[in-house]
Formats: sequence, C-alpha cells, structure tokens
Amino acid sequence: MDFSTITYSLFILTGLFGFVVLLLMAFSYKSNKLVNFFLFAVFTISSIRLLIMGTYGLNIQTGLKDFSGAYRIIPLFNVSLLFLYFKSIVEDQRQFKFDFLAHLILPAFYFSFLVWYNGSAYYGMFAFKLLNLTITFSFIFVYLLKSLKVLNNSVWKNTFSLHSEHFKLMRNWTIFLFSVAVLLYARIIISFISDLIYGEIITGNDFNILHALIWMGLFVKVLVSPEILFGLPHLKKKVHAHPEIKIKLDENWYFEKITIHNQQDLKLKSKIDDRLLALIEEIETLIKDHNYFRNQKITISDVANELNIPVSHLVYLFKYHSKMTFTEYKTFHKIEDAKLLIE
Repeated sequence: MDFSTITYSLFILTGLFGFVVLLLMAFSYKSNKLVNFFLFAVFTISSIRLLIMGTYGLNIQTGLKDFSGAYRIIPLFNVSLLFLYFKSIVEDQRQFKFDFLAHLILPAFYFSFLVWYNGSAYYGMFAFKLLNLTITFSFIFVYLLKSLKVLNNSVWKNTFSLHSEHFKLMRNWTIFLFSVAVLLYARIIISFISDLIYGEIITGNDFNILHALIWMGLFVKVLVSPEILFGLPHLKKKVHAHPEIKIKLDENWYFEKITIHNQQDLKLKSKIDDRLLALIEEIETLIKDHNYFRNQKITISDVANELNIPVSHLVYLFKYHSKMTFTEYKTFHKIEDAKLLIE
C-alpha cells in the first residue's frame, strides 16, 4: 500500500467520522448552544469534500472529480461560515437570518466565475494563478481576522465570567476551533504558493495528509467531549430528571397555572413547564451558593449562559413566575448578600 492510498483512505475515514458527529449533534441541537446551522454547514461541507476526494483518489468513483479547478475555493465558504458561527454563539443567535447570506456572496460569485472561466486560455497563466492566490489569501485573512476580533473582544478577554461553567466551555472550544481553522487555512495557502511556484496548475494537494489529520483530530475532539457534542444539559440530565427542590426557594417564585395569549410565550411554556422547578432551583443555587451577583456587570444573558439555556427562557420565567423583574431580583440578592457580609 503506497502513501497516496493511505492518504485517500484516511480522507474517507475522516469524512465518515464527520457524518457520525453530524448525526449525534442532530439529536442534541435544541439543547446545545454550541451547535447551530453554521457549524452543521461547515462540518457537512468538509465531510462531503473529504469523502469525494478520498473516493476519487482511490478510483472508487469517477463521476465527481477531485475538486479540481474552481472547486478548490470551496474552503472559502467555510471560513465565512466559521465567522458567522463564532458571531452567532457570542451573540446567542440560534436562528438563521437572511442578512448572514451577505458573507457568502463573494465566495459564491468567485466560484461561479471560476467555473465559467475554467478552460480559458488565460486560466493557466502565471498572472491569473497569482490573482487567484491573492484573492483566496485576502478573503481567508480578512475573515480569520474578523473571527479573531469577535472572539477576543467578547470571549477571550471577558475575564469576569471565567467562573461560569458554560463560559469556560465556550472559551476553550472557540480557542480550539479557531486554532484548527488557522492550521487548515495555513496549509491551503502554503500549498497554493507551492503550486504557484512549482506546479503547472493550482491544486492545493500538497500536505493533503495533514489536512485529513487535522479534521480527524477535530472530529475526535468533538466525539470525546460530551459537553461540546450534547451541551451541558445532557451532562446534567440525571438532575433534571428528578426535579425535587434541594434548596429552599424564596417567596419570589410562584407556580400557579397562568393564562398566556402571546403565541411566542405559549411555545416557551410548552418547553419550560416540564422542568420549571428544576430551572428555578438552578437559578437559586447559582445566585445563593455562588454569590453570582457580586459581579456588577452580570446581565440576564450572563445568567442564561451560565445555566446553558436560551435568554428567552429566563425572560419567560421572570415574566410569568416571578414577583420581581430581573433587575429587582438582582438588587434584592445583592442587598441580602451585603447583609451577610456585614454580619
């Protein structure tokens, strides 16, 4: 078995690992804030690409070529999707918005142009290959820089929330994923430069085994990390399955049946009612046992991130099951904490 056979076999194995990850993530999509449409898109594109490259390289199929020509810029879609992924988890936006498509316009236009231009007499000219490399490098550099800015400002420098279990998870996961992205795109750029200098066409096939190993490492990391794969609620499901109150709830909360007319709140009610007591217990435990409100900058979004639940769930709880607003609740517990400190 020669080296190329090993490489392409690794491509197929890695692509299959990718689909296993996607399948498992699909079962925890609603409860896992680290999984959304953009991460699914990145993993799907990469898994399909790895499978096609592997099967073509081993002559298992000939209908889909080894991403030659215009298909070499497919990774440009992933770098913009990764930026949108980082932006969405930082801003806690799980729903797809059409303005996100603006970040995919340039890769789509560039891809269409190369498909149309493929076969032209100018396609193999050094100047055209240099232009191709320049556009690719510029796009990757800009979007990696945009991702770095979002993560650095909103996550990595946000030291006041380091005690948050969910925040630590998000911080470590984004550092790991961004580092993987840098390695992947550094390999692509180096390969393109090598092809520009020594090759007749730009293939991007140099160090292909490194490409497969990096993706395999990423998929294995996800598979062996339940907190990433399923989200924190999955790890706490035994606690949620027995929602007895372990601490004495204060008089702020009430559990009577309520009448709701707002359609959005009705949808939330169906999701929250079954674990209402458990959620309130988690809030009380967080506030009382961990003195969470001693940090003046804590917001309702921070509490939601700490509990690994959507902000809308907390808004619903304070709207229909609390005698105080969130601000009043925060002030009340800060005063109670101050009294204990004085004593």
